[in-house]
Amino acid sequence: MSDQTATDQTVRCDRCAHRYPAAEDGCPRCRSIRRTNSVIVALLVMLVILTLVGWIGTLVLT
Repeated sequence: MSDQTATDQTVRCDRCAHRYPAAEDGCPRCRSIRRTNSVIVALLVMLVILTLVGWIGTLVLT
């Protein structure tokens, strides 16, 4: 799981093989990717909602 030696206090991420300090909570690269994915999903959901509201609005007004 973690690739750790006595002199080197870093671990290797199981997902992306990125080396990061052992003192950190988790892989910073994977955390950043998950955060970016969350933002993209939220924006897509808002776009779908806006599209549906616009479509329903045009149906009501015409």
